[in-house]
Amino acid sequence: MKTEIWNGYPIRFVEKYGEWWAIAKDVAVALGYAETRNMTKLVSKKYLMSSVLDGMNAKSTLICEFGIYKAIFGSHKPEAEDFQEWVFNVLKSLRQSTGLEGFQIFRMLDKDHQKEAMAKLKKGLKEPGRPDFIKANTIANKAVSTKYGYPKMVKKRDMTPEMLVDRQDLLDSTVELMGIKEKFSLDLSVSDEVYKLASEQKTDQTA
Repeated sequence: MKTEIWNGYPIRFVEKYGEWWAIAKDVAVALGYAETRNMTKLVSKKYLMSSVLDGMNAKSTLICEFGIYKAIFGSHKPEAEDFQEWVFNVLKSLRQSTGLEGFQIFRMLDKDHQKEAMAKLKKGLKEPGRPDFIKANTIANKAVSTKYGYPKMVKKRDMTPEMLVDRQDLLDSTVELMGIKEKFSLDLSVSDEVYKLASEQKTDQTA
């Protein structure tokens, strides 16, 4: 166990499974929560654990690093709000470093866009199936990977915020082209056309 002092409050940490967990009660007191349970109810159970610690008879509730962040963002204590502003400034700097505008940040968090794209694909094909949905997403992933110079496909969950924004446009282009190809019985490769588009965008970026 080790103790850190934050704004005059001692917060005890214990190492569990290679990660440092804080005693939830200590964190709650430091953040100005009247009761520990008022704080822990704001945090998902996966960020909490109960454990009997050395020198203590009863079980203690522990909270992991991410859980502490959740607790901080739920606190209205001035010190916690200062920390929140610091986090926001860090995220803003990261966002600006990728070239994204403030309004674009919501695009990479928009889960509805994926659903809308798949709905458009379903509407654009006569007999759409799971292979079509997989194909569209795979083409979009490979295309955006090509645009950013990756030799192999980068999975969506591993993409940077900037890549996720561009992926939306490429997914829209893929879905649109798949529908047009079937509607007019065109003899073309959707993947080749989208990859060509991504390559051209890559050239434009490096020009």
